[in-house]
Amino acid sequence: MKSLAAAVFNVAFSAWGLQQAYCWFIADNSHVTISCYLLLAGLAALAIQINLSLINNYRMQSRARALGCGDVAVYPHKDPILGLDAFVEAIRAFNSHKLLDLYTRRFALCGPTYYTIALGKWMLMTDEVENVKTIMGPKMEDWPIDGPRRLAPLLVLGPNSIFASNGDAWHRARAMLKPSFVRDQVADLRCFDRHIRNMLAAIPEDGITFDIQEILLDMTMDSSTDFLLGYSTNLLTKASPEAQEFVKNFEYASRESAMKSRLGTILHHLPHRELDEAIRGLREYVRFYLKRAIAESKKGGARDRNYVFLDELLKSNPPEDYTIDQILSILIAGRDTTATAMTAAFYFLARNPVVVEKLREEINSAGDDSPTWEQLKRMKYLNSVIKEALRLFTPVATNSRTANKDTVLPRGGGKDGKQPILVPKGVSVRWSVHSLHRSKAVYGPDADEFRPERWDSDLRVSWEYIPFGGGPRICPGQQFALTQIAYALFKFFRTFRSVEARDSGPFLAQASLTFSFPHGCLVSVTRA
Repeated sequence: MKSLAAAVFNVAFSAWGLQQAYCWFIADNSHVTISCYLLLAGLAALAIQINLSLINNYRMQSRARALGCGDVAVYPHKDPILGLDAFVEAIRAFNSHKLLDLYTRRFALCGPTYYTIALGKWMLMTDEVENVKTIMGPKMEDWPIDGPRRLAPLLVLGPNSIFASNGDAWHRARAMLKPSFVRDQVADLRCFDRHIRNMLAAIPEDGITFDIQEILLDMTMDSSTDFLLGYSTNLLTKASPEAQEFVKNFEYASRESAMKSRLGTILHHLPHRELDEAIRGLREYVRFYLKRAIAESKKGGARDRNYVFLDELLKSNPPEDYTIDQILSILIAGRDTTATAMTAAFYFLARNPVVVEKLREEINSAGDDSPTWEQLKRMKYLNSVIKEALRLFTPVATNSRTANKDTVLPRGGGKDGKQPILVPKGVSVRWSVHSLHRSKAVYGPDADEFRPERWDSDLRVSWEYIPFGGGPRICPGQQFALTQIAYALFKFFRTFRSVEARDSGPFLAQASLTFSFPHGCLVSVTRA
């Protein structure tokens, strides 16, 4: 009834206010100008917008009550119109690489589900497992990728990307890409082996401080372009000027497009010449190898390997730009997220020598220097280390969707947050995987600590652990990434006895299309 009374009062007050404004600016004014009419029209438009918002709010509250939905907590904004206070705080956290910590603090303040205002638009924040499960699982069709989540990859990856499309377009992209990650391709370690050997060769002598994240980014770019295009960038050996320019464009475009997406829909469309040039350059690089692959297939030329991702895509004869969209999509996943996951593993291992010793015992118990995919899968502690690293530093640490209809989520309503909630059409929901993965209710009082042994216990998780997403849109390259990480760690610790942290700064996370370590990961090593 409060919202109804507010709506009725505001309609009456607005009518009276507009009548008074008309008298001041028009009827009682002997010098009426066009500015007077424009000002009156502006006031009328504002009044109509406010009243429509109040009426819609009353309608939604009435429907929510009818559906048994509860009220949702609201962030205590100092600016209740645009939410500029929260926006400025978020920009500061973004620039200082503490955005994930900010989300965690806000959940502690407001509860696991709450509304906030982002530049005048309402957004729902949640780290409630049941809500995330509902959005990504049974009600996926109600929650397409839209808003900032779609704007971020759209410029770089293109509208046909599996990470930017919805509905039938997404189903077509998924069907096209999924066969490329079947077991036979994932289990073939030969594509990884050469690049991991180059990585080990690039590591400096014992005791010398170096950034292992930089080496891992080069290695995963080399292995990803080799797998995808059949031609590696060879950043760890002798990269061509074209390959170096491609990587430069790729990193710049990823960073700038992610930044633009956070400025809102209108500002996102402002011209950005440098970004446009970078995107054009990286797409032309892929286009060159696409045309070469088509020409070689017509000649009947043989590849060095039995399987190349691009060759498989071309069998369905897709449009050129469609193919480039998908290649760049898998490149983002294969390079950035995999390198970040490996870096996270080394970050935590460099600070936990006891874990390193236990891991090396398991790795050295394997007789062969080049294990098979099956042997890697059987290494229990190695896989626990990888799981724990991904839990504490997930490359895609936040995610969002936008409701395409009025829809219900199962948690977040009422004083205890246990009632369902009604989410209006057009509202975006963002969740923090970072917060989910550090839940003390799930992982115990030491949830913030790196302890791989927790996975040896009776810990059972489902949607509480989603480093690769979940539901129908779960990452199709999950096993591909996990295999490469396991193989890299195996080969590393067969070669080196220890890894030691050489930085003591706070734990930070840089947000781009994915998350990474903003100042790298400085370590030194000792050979076995």
